[in-house]
Amino acid sequence: MRSGWDEGGVWYTLTLPPVFPQMSGYMCGPPRDVGEQQAWVLRWFGEWGAGEREEFLAELLDRVVPGKATRLPGSLGGLSLTHRPPSIFRCQLRLWDGWFRNWSVDQRNLLLHRLEERAPDFTDRLYREVALTADPH
Repeated sequence: MRSGWDEGGVWYTLTLPPVFPQMSGYMCGPPRDVGEQQAWVLRWFGEWGAGEREEFLAELLDRVVPGKATRLPGSLGGLSLTHRPPSIFRCQLRLWDGWFRNWSVDQRNLLLHRLEERAPDFTDRLYREVALTADPH
């Protein structure tokens, strides 16, 4: 908001819209630490639809139990730029994948804990899927 006297001696008040209204509430710039990376992932998770969450579940399961989970068609392993650019969701998954691989076990568990708080049905399903991969012997 800007106020003042104009050239004719009349008081005015000018309200300006935000410079980047579409960015309102979004974090800008690359995340500087694991806490910021996880905040981005949780933000994206909240914006994803059911199909995207399903795919994220498969990717997360593959990271939690490597080699035991069945990969869904179109998962990160098949990502290619030959036909068209990846969707924003695919880019988000690639960022998450890179970050997740560099996090410690405690940092990974912290993300799961935060997901438990926000989406208990999602994490319950993840834990059931993990249990199904256990060797019964």
